[in-house]
Amino acid sequence: MRWQFTLPLIRMILKPVWLLSALLLIGTSTAIAFFPESPSELTLLSQGKQRYQATCPILSKVILSEESQTLPMPFKLLNWNIYKQQEKSWQQSLQEWATSADILTLQEAKLSPELINFSKQNKLFYLQNYAFKHSGFVYGVNTLSKVEAISTCGTAHREPWIWVPKTGIASTYPIQGSEYPLLVINLHGINFTLTEKPLKKQIEPYLALIKTHHGPIIFSGDFNTWSEARLEGVEQSLIASGFSEALFDEDKRLTIFGLPLDHIFFRGLKVLEAQSLVTDSSDHSPQLVTFDLD
Repeated sequence: MRWQFTLPLIRMILKPVWLLSALLLIGTSTAIAFFPESPSELTLLSQGKQRYQATCPILSKVILSEESQTLPMPFKLLNWNIYKQQEKSWQQSLQEWATSADILTLQEAKLSPELINFSKQNKLFYLQNYAFKHSGFVYGVNTLSKVEAISTCGTAHREPWIWVPKTGIASTYPIQGSEYPLLVINLHGINFTLTEKPLKKQIEPYLALIKTHHGPIIFSGDFNTWSEARLEGVEQSLIASGFSEALFDEDKRLTIFGLPLDHIFFRGLKVLEAQSLVTDSSDHSPQLVTFDLD
């Protein structure tokens, strides 16, 4: 396989190298200051400032802020690694896509006042998995939706080299035309490992949850599938569980070593339209998929 050293690949390589170098050069006790603060236990945060310590595959009921509504059919899901909102145009781009998206699965989301205000202005509910805190802001995966979740759980797995957790959220939503809710899983995959085993282990709690869920399911996120072994490990696990993957006629997803990192898998649904969007508001390009009941 031919290596192409693109900017995203260079960023991926340099981050753990820099952190490990800091440990070696200035000593472990001092270098810890360079690492962000991680929570002592798994914590999910909601727009109502509720906290949940529900670890997948066990779902916890959400304390509803209002009477639960149902997700319409068909509906649209946007999946995007938002790159910690470091690009100035992120809010403009997200606003453009949010007008049509019913559910948004974001990775590397910074729970900033701007993101919270964005959710309020667009009447979106959110659940954020607290991966780490840096400079006073909580980072992790965030699932936003026009309909409030009725149950949720999450996971956190530390990167073996750099210690910083990668997180996931599972949440369920009542939907029109189904007696069972929609299960949406939003994952940021473990990245800096020599084998695919830690990534496959990270997915295991969600595979256990999938076995107990009778309604439609979406499993989306940045899986960091930059090697054949990592990609095959994810695909084979989900295909064995009855999933298909959303495909794009014009595929603009970020690739490393020629392989896409971001995916949207689904079961019990059909795809009406799948778009791979172009943006300079993040190092990842988003995907927007329209689903209906199968």
